[in-house]
Amino acid sequence: MLPELLLIQKLLALALTIPLVDCALKLKKNKNKLATSKLGGIKDMGRLNGTDGMILSKNFQLNFKKTLEGVCVIAPTGEGKTTSLFLPNLLSNHLPKSSIIIADPKGEQYELSHLYQESIGRKCVLFEPLGVNAKYNPLEHCENFTEVRELASNLIQNGSLALRLAGGGSAGDSTWENMSIPIFTAALLNSKTINEALTFLIDTPLLKQIEILGNNANKDIRQQFAIFMSSGGSPKTMSSIISTVLSSLQLFTDHNIIISTSESDFKPTDLREQPIALYIKFDESKANYLSPFLSVFYTQLIDKIMYNEGLPVIFMLDEAQNTGRISNLAQIVATGRSRGLGFMICLQNLVRLYDIYGKNNTTTILNNLKCKVVLPSISDYEALNYLSSLCGDREVDTISKNDKNTNTSKTVKKLFTADEIRRIEDDKLLIIAHNKLPFLDKQNLYYTQEKYTRNVLK
Repeated sequence: MLPELLLIQKLLALALTIPLVDCALKLKKNKNKLATSKLGGIKDMGRLNGTDGMILSKNFQLNFKKTLEGVCVIAPTGEGKTTSLFLPNLLSNHLPKSSIIIADPKGEQYELSHLYQESIGRKCVLFEPLGVNAKYNPLEHCENFTEVRELASNLIQNGSLALRLAGGGSAGDSTWENMSIPIFTAALLNSKTINEALTFLIDTPLLKQIEILGNNANKDIRQQFAIFMSSGGSPKTMSSIISTVLSSLQLFTDHNIIISTSESDFKPTDLREQPIALYIKFDESKANYLSPFLSVFYTQLIDKIMYNEGLPVIFMLDEAQNTGRISNLAQIVATGRSRGLGFMICLQNLVRLYDIYGKNNTTTILNNLKCKVVLPSISDYEALNYLSSLCGDREVDTISKNDKNTNTSKTVKKLFTADEIRRIEDDKLLIIAHNKLPFLDKQNLYYTQEKYTRNVLK
């Protein structure tokens, strides 16, 4: 028996050394190469493959663990994000029990998939900030002074950012923004909705504000108003500070926004407690106009979900560069996996993201979205060069001839030049995932496959 046991031990030891030997041989083979990148395939994706995560192409699906590590989709409008990425995932039942938040600018995804989502057990909610469906009041979900002050700060900063990006006005510098936060915080603490707080500041003379806010029974309101008074100095300065609030938050005087933020038909923690498909519908042409609200809406959703346990939640965010600044997004995409949050963030370009988050934060966001999916016709110079660099370099032979000799030498060339990424074929996409080789695959167009079209229920 002992000799047999020794033989088994030797065989196991030999089996364990085979991968190490194989790795060593590959390293030796590549040691003298100038560059080693090459086009990979499905078989090279190894541990990323699965049957319970995000479907990314015709032949490739992430497992759920890797889905939670984030996906970044870079593509211009009209190149297949909805038809090859969003709808195949919304018209199939492969994700584990979870909630999904879907940015749905055209409303097309809701129309085609909500009945199927209901049939597989998810409650569907359509939230349309400028529409008449579900309502959501951010102020209602602030549980303490700190959260109200964060709401005030986020609203003012994103309102000012939207004005600057639109080029239609000036919201002043950050000094004015910072000075306006205390008075708006005090008004919010004294109100039930954002519009009520703005209406108070519009309609109430300063002397009356002193009476109502400065002598309020709520200590936090009194203190915030006192900060405003001390920083304002003169009546003219105080008037300018309040004007900063009002110019930044004109959106919340829109009658449709007043209605949709008047109360809440759902709360963020609902998504942890039961499977929900929350569709957020807004006209793409109104994205910048809505960004002061959308940014705060997503920030609050994420914050409340992050710090409550329960079901996993997947965010599928289209037009992410047009929805304002989501607070701490760089940190959130890095830590969301451990808290059961996954993100598929879709971008048209990087330049707009630089304007919103700054170049360093944008780089951190991209780094923490471990899988990149690239569709055809990108024309953004920054994105093309970034993706070309990610794909790496390959070694190529160059031949030179003269009258007597032919000489061969080696040089380095990009695996994909920026121009080659721009010219990806119409029905293809490029996947650059984790530490794996980049590979081209067919787009997973839902309307060409009966396994998806049969789930478009009437």
